[in-house]
Amino acid sequence: MKKINFFAGLAFILLSAWSCQKGETTDTPFNELSTTESLALVASVDEVDAIIDDNIFYSDDFFNESDFTGKGNHYDRSGYFSDCAFFEITSNENTVTVIISFEEGCKDRRGNELSGTITMTRTKESGNYEASVAFTDFTINGYIVNGSKTYSKIIENSNGNPERTITINITVETDGGTITKTGTRTREVTAGGDTDTYQDDEITITGSGSYTSADGIVITAEITTPLVRPAGCKFIAQGVKQYTNAGVISVLDYGDGTCDNLATLTAADGSVTEIELRRGRKDCKASHD
Repeated sequence: MKKINFFAGLAFILLSAWSCQKGETTDTPFNELSTTESLALVASVDEVDAIIDDNIFYSDDFFNESDFTGKGNHYDRSGYFSDCAFFEITSNENTVTVIISFEEGCKDRRGNELSGTITMTRTKESGNYEASVAFTDFTINGYIVNGSKTYSKIIENSNGNPERTITINITVETDGGTITKTGTRTREVTAGGDTDTYQDDEITITGSGSYTSADGIVITAEITTPLVRPAGCKFIAQGVKQYTNAGVISVLDYGDGTCDNLATLTAADGSVTEIELRRGRKDCKASHD
């Protein structure tokens, strides 16, 4: 079994050192990438998307506040946001809007480097709700995100747990070009949902999506065994995802629940590769392994 870094195979196609700044990347056509390299880009988009969900999930406390502008992290009962995140809260009779702006170099509690803006709007109602979220050059560990997502929250599902159904329509600038992701998934807090802190939350994820490159090549994905991120772990540690690219199926197995950044990729020909999952672009100064 081979062990590689997920992004290592991209090195031969880089024309120059990649920048973490908007507008300084060079799109690399998907048709120049191997299956593993293509899935590397898709996996990086999924990691970015998961970090977005954390920021949305733990911003719930702010929707209970009156109009406010400032750091406001004292409203954050979860303890997730650092004091480099600024909040602007406005409300009217029916809705509340929360804008989160991150200073350059701002890091969340899991060490992810963030900048840019998230705008969230939801109705004024207790219990279950729907929220719309827009991203404006929201940068996560060097990846630049634009687009929108919607979240439908259920306070208590049939298992007695809080749950969100998420609709995704975002673009992400990656080392290999701009990727558009669409899809839906369900994110359930299967442990720790009865406390305020983020540190004891176990997250279980199901769903499917598609990923379209700048040159129109499409990869689809389906979670065939629910993905699990244990409490206190930055990475998905269990579950299986199936990718299809031009009719060719590859399977990514995240493991047995051990908290690490390793997964096993099985290609259509049966070859198996142990890979390292990364949450940041390879050229960024900070390490996000």
